[in-house]
Amino acid sequence: MIFIKKPIPKIHSGLWIIALLFCVPLNSKAVSGSGYFPYGVASGDPSKTEVVLWTRLTSPDRQDAEVQWEMSQDKSFAQIEQQGNAMAKSANDFCVKAFPGQLDPGTFYYYRFSYKNSYSTTGRTKTLPTSTERIKIGVVNCAKYTGGYYHAYEALSQMEGIDVVIHLGDYIYESAAAKEGDSYWPSVQATGRQHIPAHECLSLEDYRTRYAQYRSDTSLQKLHANFPMITIWDDHEIAMKPLKEMKDGKLEYDGNWEKRKNNSIIAYHEWLPLRPEPFENIYRSFQFGDLVNLMMLDTRVCCKSEVTKTLQSLEDTSRHIIGNEQLRWIENEVMRHDAEWNVFGNQLLYADKDMGWNRWSGFPADRDRLSDFIEGQPDKNFLFTTGNAHNPHHYVVFKKDKKDTLFHEVLPGSISSGNNAEKAFFDESILAKEEKRLKDAGNVLWFDQNSHGFIVLNATPEELKVDWYFVTDIRKKEFEVFIPYSIALKPH
Repeated sequence: MIFIKKPIPKIHSGLWIIALLFCVPLNSKAVSGSGYFPYGVASGDPSKTEVVLWTRLTSPDRQDAEVQWEMSQDKSFAQIEQQGNAMAKSANDFCVKAFPGQLDPGTFYYYRFSYKNSYSTTGRTKTLPTSTERIKIGVVNCAKYTGGYYHAYEALSQMEGIDVVIHLGDYIYESAAAKEGDSYWPSVQATGRQHIPAHECLSLEDYRTRYAQYRSDTSLQKLHANFPMITIWDDHEIAMKPLKEMKDGKLEYDGNWEKRKNNSIIAYHEWLPLRPEPFENIYRSFQFGDLVNLMMLDTRVCCKSEVTKTLQSLEDTSRHIIGNEQLRWIENEVMRHDAEWNVFGNQLLYADKDMGWNRWSGFPADRDRLSDFIEGQPDKNFLFTTGNAHNPHHYVVFKKDKKDTLFHEVLPGSISSGNNAEKAFFDESILAKEEKRLKDAGNVLWFDQNSHGFIVLNATPEELKVDWYFVTDIRKKEFEVFIPYSIALKPH
């Protein structure tokens, strides 16, 4: 059960507003935890007439098998709108995807899978609208299993009126089990949530096992069952950093790194309800009528140059964070869809923050081109939602004049990955330095160093409202939810 309480003091809290959550009954209590479908169901990548349905078959004989799926506009499935068969194959870790089409726009559908007369949990999904006056989008990222309970997933799963959830990455973490002395060790001691396998993920089987562990979490299962999800990866789903080892006194890259990277990509596509196939471009867009044009970017895998951390590299126009092809795609998507709000799902901070070699500021050619394009569209409205950082922030990105606002950038903070306070073992001297830096930055309008939660975007033609939701202690099973900060952006 979710309780409401007066907010506790924070390192930097901003304006506190008490929030109420309206529960939806679909899967607020019951989730699939046994039988042939212990990982529940999920849906994703909706369009006006299509959606991807997902489940995983767990059968004792471990043989390829055919499962059935069906969809209905009523939860009792009294009238079946569509049905079909899909294969659970060992080659795909028995993960199943179905691709129903010819659906009605802007419509809720219930769906389920069956095998040998045994049914999965019932899921609910929604197609994109042809036209609409309101869209509500949940925004999440960074959910390390060892960091604590997924209270933010739980809270979001019970919210009313959510049309879709976007996940900005770090859906899983490839890292080894936490050890005594690590910043995550206190959470592991409190919750018992320890990584399986205990070593860092390397093989395809390692990644599959890690996804199975994460997808066994009932709060995450509820979120997937109640809303369609649109995902993009960050660095921890993908083996971004080659392992290094000492050879003859020299540090060298692990020669198996490319294979490891491919393993991580294959497992990602198996376990998540997205439409692209492995090794295809994962950046893609979704249109919510003429209200929201959502563009999910890939700043990690497809196009990013190696981070070199030299001043010379900043002048090299051949170095990219998203690449010319993706930049052209962004420009075309913005011009092709005359939406009131253009929203980006983005992994790395766009706003200025020190010398961010790994962020957008480390790749000025791409950043300048995109900023110039956005500045050249004064009648269009833009918002960046950004992941990776484990702390919630509200940044403003300025135009070339360094005075006027180009767009706002909002970061939800993590579901459970270590925030500044946890990483610093709550050392107030360390946190005070970061607080001063952020307050002096000039482009940070709000931040918090010791909270976990998510964002909800509520878009209408008149405004785009952004609410940050925080949950209390993720190391304890009971929790409360509140809104610490909100903004309302007006269109040009």
